[in-house]
Amino acid sequence: MLGKKVFSAVDMRVAMMVPALAAAVVLGTGAVASAAPSSGSSGSSGGSGDTGSGSGSADGGGSFGPLTQLCNQSTKSGGAGVTSTVHQIGRSGPTSFVLSYETYAIPDLIEVFYEGSLVRSTGYVGDNINQGTGSVVVNLPAGAATSVTVRVTGPNSTDWDYTVHCPS
Repeated sequence: MLGKKVFSAVDMRVAMMVPALAAAVVLGTGAVASAAPSSGSSGSSGGSGDTGSGSGSADGGGSFGPLTQLCNQSTKSGGAGVTSTVHQIGRSGPTSFVLSYETYAIPDLIEVFYEGSLVRSTGYVGDNINQGTGSVVVNLPAGAATSVTVRVTGPNSTDWDYTVHCPS
């Protein structure tokens, strides 16, 4: 039988940052249990956690979950790997908005998710000719959510930025 253990606020904050420790805190043991990774991934950790970038976000690495920012704010490069950011767009679907992006000379993949479903993908964009400058209209289906998640996947030495424009 497991003994009852009291955890401090520091223990809980550390546990929230490291999923394996969260399992140990929940189990009330010193053993580290295996925990499933959060959905999405981070800038430079090779795909195990989420991180946003740009205004209101953290640098790559770690599994803090995607961070949130408002529409019309530029999101700066999270670097190589996968970077996820939640964008508040202020209304639920159906609606549409413009996603403008710059992926420079190294191709990156930009995907937009609404209520967990992929609604738009740019494919890998960026090269030495047009520097990956572009924009797409993203149409959202009917739904209750007022945010979208944008996931950017890029190789080593990549650099990119994008903006989720507020629906008009």
